[in-house]
Amino acid sequence: MTALLDSKPNSHVQRQPPTARRPQMLCVDDDPDFHATIEVRMRKYDVDIEHAYFGTEGIVKATRTLPDVVVMDQAMPRGNGEYFLETIKRNPKTSGIPVIVLTGMRNPTLKQHLLQAGAEAFLQKPVLFDELVHHLGRIIDLRERKNNRG
Repeated sequence: MTALLDSKPNSHVQRQPPTARRPQMLCVDDDPDFHATIEVRMRKYDVDIEHAYFGTEGIVKATRTLPDVVVMDQAMPRGNGEYFLETIKRNPKTSGIPVIVLTGMRNPTLKQHLLQAGAEAFLQKPVLFDELVHHLGRIIDLRERKNNRG
């Protein structure tokens, strides 16, 4: 089954040039299995991953850590994805953080609303990992790890 994949038109986000600093990703999702999957699947890339399990926790961590990208579920407790996105996009400190929305919901109105609210991409669950990596690679430097660390 192919996951639906849409990018925000005229996206202002550009891939960061390679630096000595490892890219920081914040994963905000209430499903612990999804976090474990992201950890395993991203292990080959030189990326630090921070985790939050509900929307308001994600807002606090995004504000504190200023990640290079957020991968976020839409449906979660204590601050759904829509609330999370609108909150960080209103805050000047976090407004420039690119957000990739993941959802199992099949709602074209929600998709359009989140893209207009500032999401960089809207991906349907189950997400094809290669498509997620494609979008992440447009935003952060996805260098493969040397010496198989992690």
